[in-house]
Amino acid sequence: MTDKLLTEWSTASLGKSTTVDSKRTVFYVQPLIAHYRMEVIESLNRLFAVKLFASSVGIESNGFSREKPACAEFVETQISQVFSPGINMQREVVGRILRERPAAVLMFADIRYLSLWLALMAGRAMRIPVLIHGQGLYRHEEDVGLIRGLCYRVAVALSTQYICYTDASRRSLERVGCPSGKLIVADNSLTVEHTVDPADKTGKETGILFLGRLRDDSNVDALIEAVGRLRSEDRQITLHLVGGGKHGAQLKRLYGDRDYVVWYGPVFDESRIAAISRQCRIGCYPGAAGLSVVHMFGLSLPPLVHDEMQRHMGPEPGYVEDGSTGFFYPREGGVDALADTLRRVWTVPPDTMRAAAAAAHSKYQQLNSPTLGRKLAEIVRASLKA
Repeated sequence: MTDKLLTEWSTASLGKSTTVDSKRTVFYVQPLIAHYRMEVIESLNRLFAVKLFASSVGIESNGFSREKPACAEFVETQISQVFSPGINMQREVVGRILRERPAAVLMFADIRYLSLWLALMAGRAMRIPVLIHGQGLYRHEEDVGLIRGLCYRVAVALSTQYICYTDASRRSLERVGCPSGKLIVADNSLTVEHTVDPADKTGKETGILFLGRLRDDSNVDALIEAVGRLRSEDRQITLHLVGGGKHGAQLKRLYGDRDYVVWYGPVFDESRIAAISRQCRIGCYPGAAGLSVVHMFGLSLPPLVHDEMQRHMGPEPGYVEDGSTGFFYPREGGVDALADTLRRVWTVPPDTMRAAAAAAHSKYQQLNSPTLGRKLAEIVRASLKA
């Protein structure tokens, strides 16, 4: 797959009405369906009869919304541990592959799932394309280890193609010996239904937006403390916290009396999120960030994230260019470093901040031309022609 082919897909194929061939059934396998993956399902639906496999048990308590995707069939799957802690099995997937023989399988690439390995072997035995989509080894580049590296080489070898989240993901797999010909990059992204035009930003907004789940390693407490320090210096600054999750109640008990923090809880209405963001000069995810930075780009908010890429939840913070599309702070410096960086950002002239907002929004547009779903749909389609 080349950039030229993906561009042609964006400008030509998707501009036409496409008839779904009901005989070309594609299984799309995910651990759960987050709102940001709905566009992927919609794009796959344009070309195929999609059967979606995912678990919806308990997703609200983890800060996700319960989605109702339009597809040929939604298969509720149970995910359970097998053999030992950390080894998981997603029920239904392999049995349905064997019984129904889909045209292709698009599956998340978590090597800790026994169901992944069984699906790869079933696909190889039945000559069904199995494409796996993941982060690669970018989080383990300093400690890949023999077993982990071998597992990834075998998984890539068994797959029809490994679709990498970013270039960094691809490079991490190449370094452990995975063949380049099996690797393709589809920059991981999301589609923001309500974006904010950079022309609407003043560069003098007084808010900071946290957008994401209040989970382990979100480090929101450090952001609250850092903003508090700036407030004690008589700086006009307000922290807007949008998100839910297992740490939400505890954080509100500890910091609910801070008058500079506005608590919104889990918000999934993107028009409301956009309205909240208009009060903000930047976005900030102080802990292990992921796709939240892309959402911030779409809102014309330069994201502030820490500088240790391998400590992030996903490779997406690598899209940030310090001083251009966003800002970095030294992770090892903790609250002190975060507060120092916020002070520096708050001295940036409004015109420079507006330029950063424009650069952030431009990065969002680049990542979504075409969208992730359209890229994945074309990659799957190309695998059926091979």
